[in-house]
Amino acid sequence: MLEYRALINDALAFCSTRRVGTILAIIFIAIFFILSLTRNYDFKSFDSILNATGDDWGIYANHALDIKHNGMLMPLAETAYCSPAGFLYNYFIALCLVVFGEKSLPIFVIQHLMLGLSVALVYWTFRDKMKGLTGFIFLCTLFVFALKDVYKNYAPLLLSENLALFMIALFFFCFVKGFEKDNIFLQFVAAGLLGLAILTRPNIFIYGIALVPLVVAYYIRRGIAGYRNLLIFMSALIAGSSFLGIRNYLLLKQFIFLPTNMLSIDGLRNFHPIPSSVDLSRVTANLLYTKLHLDKLIVNYAEYIMQEPGLFFQFYGKKILFCLGYLPALLAGAYGLRLRWMIMWVGYFAYLFLHIKNHGKWEMWEVALNLYILCYYGSLVMTTYVHNYGFRMLIPGIFFVLVFSFVAIDKLWTMATFARKDTV
Repeated sequence: MLEYRALINDALAFCSTRRVGTILAIIFIAIFFILSLTRNYDFKSFDSILNATGDDWGIYANHALDIKHNGMLMPLAETAYCSPAGFLYNYFIALCLVVFGEKSLPIFVIQHLMLGLSVALVYWTFRDKMKGLTGFIFLCTLFVFALKDVYKNYAPLLLSENLALFMIALFFFCFVKGFEKDNIFLQFVAAGLLGLAILTRPNIFIYGIALVPLVVAYYIRRGIAGYRNLLIFMSALIAGSSFLGIRNYLLLKQFIFLPTNMLSIDGLRNFHPIPSSVDLSRVTANLLYTKLHLDKLIVNYAEYIMQEPGLFFQFYGKKILFCLGYLPALLAGAYGLRLRWMIMWVGYFAYLFLHIKNHGKWEMWEVALNLYILCYYGSLVMTTYVHNYGFRMLIPGIFFVLVFSFVAIDKLWTMATFARKDTV
């Protein structure tokens, strides 16, 4: 019995080492690469994707072909760029077409590789925030989530979340390592990557704004050099996120820096339609309209809230439940309950509760990551069709919520260990 326990302890100690974690992360990358070569794809040729003109992947494919044959400005799209929202993803596909020819398989293989790299990068970024064995289990859990949520559903499709997940994983790797090790180069690379991520999923723009005060507070404590580095960081962030604005200006003489479907308040009409039970004839007597002269559409929604508050907040309540893993709130049929997401969120809220209860110090990486989770999921709930093509919009957020779930496990394990010692 003692030998058996000693064997288990040796195995756990072995799994707790950084070297084993690194090797396993590389193995997971290789597994996704092998899977990409052996799986059966619905779209076996690039032409078959081009023909799917009613879906985002077909539109992305046509935009990429336009870029390849007609230039970087995507001239066949004669207006300011509108949709799909992942502007930069068009150029990712176009690059694949230039390098590998007009084939679908190389694009899918690269997306699988990016998925494996995302798992490894998230692990390498945050493994120092948890104990060795917890980090090992965290890596294995990341692999399972990647396999069941991304590989199964979205890696074989041309959707920008495949690129966005990788971009955000790479951003946090550079950001956390850069600021913890005071590596100026990594800090500036992180800024540029965040700018590019905004062009991949425009709702990340909100996070870009929210992150600025945190970065400013860091740099201004470092005197003249800090102000210089802040200027470079902000320049890299702006440069990375300005490509769409430059494209629109060169083509149309209009500097519109986000897809136009993200900027129009009138889009709210489709995103959250006002039910027929709301009497909009009252708008003309509303003080917001008669005295403050606010936009009539805004006043329409003010009336909606006043007349049907239950329906209004139910709309967003369902979206919150969807993000937490209760997919039937918005989707029926093939999309069932995601119990693993619910457990993940319980872990996240446990982390927040313990951190606040114990008056823990908020480190820079914690603030940055919590801000990302708040801004990313908050923007999905408030401004998007979060259930568009299933749950694909949640993909760039899931891995990062999982980080705090395992930090919470460490905290709870430490508390339990101390409690046992006190009872002895």
